[in-house]
Amino acid sequence: MEKIEKDIYKITLPTPFLVGPINTYLIKGQALTLVDTGPNTEEAFQVLESNLMELCIELKDIEIVILTHHHPDHIGLLEKFLPHAKVYAHPKVKPWLDKDPKFLEDLLQFYGTLYESHGVPEKFIREIEKKKKGYLHFSSGGHVDKELLEGSEIEGLSEWSVIETPGHAQSHISLYRHSDGVMLAGDHIIEHISSNAIIEAPYGENEERPKTLLQYRESLEKCAHAKIAYSGHGKAVENPKKLIGNRLVEQDKKGQKFKQLMGRNPITAFELCKRKYLHIFEQQPDLTFSETLGHLDVLEENGEVRQVLLEGIIHYQVI
Repeated sequence: MEKIEKDIYKITLPTPFLVGPINTYLIKGQALTLVDTGPNTEEAFQVLESNLMELCIELKDIEIVILTHHHPDHIGLLEKFLPHAKVYAHPKVKPWLDKDPKFLEDLLQFYGTLYESHGVPEKFIREIEKKKKGYLHFSSGGHVDKELLEGSEIEGLSEWSVIETPGHAQSHISLYRHSDGVMLAGDHIIEHISSNAIIEAPYGENEERPKTLLQYRESLEKCAHAKIAYSGHGKAVENPKKLIGNRLVEQDKKGQKFKQLMGRNPITAFELCKRKYLHIFEQQPDLTFSETLGHLDVLEENGEVRQVLLEGIIHYQVI
C-alpha cells in the first residue's frame, strides 16, 4: 500500500493474468470509496483485506465501489463489499455483473462468427472460447446502483467527474479531479505498455462491431489535459500528454509495419496476425488477433487498405 495523494491510497494486488498485479485505489472523500477491487482469488482478497486493516478499515466500511470497467481483475472481488457498498459503473458493466446466460451466449456466438469470417481456424476459435469462459471464474456477480456517463458527478466525491474512455473496454471510464488534474485512469493509460483495444461485441441489437482501436485513440486525446494519471497496472504516468503523444505515434508506426507485412495480395487478418506475431500468437491468439484487426480498422479508416471478400472470408488489400 502507498499513499499517493493526501486522500488517496494505492493498493496493489496479485492477479493470475499475464498483465501482472493490479492497482486499486482507496479515496477518503465525503464517502469512503474504493476504485476497482482486484480479481476473485483468495490471494488477492487477503492482500486487499490486510491493507485495508492497516488503515483501520473493514470491508463493511467501504461506502462506494467504483468500477473503471468490466474486466475480471477489476471487478472480481465486488461481492465482498455487498450489500454495504453502493456500486457505481458505466451501464455496460451491468450485463457482466448480472451474468445473464443469454448475454454470455450471444457474446460467444459473436466471437465465433467474427473469427470465422476472418479466417481463424476452428482450433483457435475453440481455444479462445475456452479462455474467455475461464476468465469468468475470476469475475463477480452484483449490480450497479448508479450509472456513470460522460461528465457525471460522483455523489460522495464532489471534486471528481467521469470521462468515458472506451477502447480497451466498451465499459471503460476514467475519473478526473478538476482541482489538481489527478486522473484515475484504470487500464486506459498505462506507463509501461500500450493497452490492447480489445475487440468486443456490440451491446445493442443491429449495431456494428465497435472499431475499438479508433475509439481508443479518440479516448486518449480526451485525457491529455490530466496532470498525472494513476493506472490500473504499473506506476503513475507523470506526464500524460507526452505519453499519449508518443503512444499515438507508436501506433501509427505499428500500423505501417502491418501494412508492409501485407504484401501486394489480399490477406486475412488471421494470416497477417501470424506474420506479425509469429512467436506468440499461438499463446495469445485472442490478444494478437485483436491487435491486428484494430490496426486494420485504422488503416481502412485512413483509406490505406480495403476489404475484399474471397470465398466468404474477409481479406484486406493495400490500396
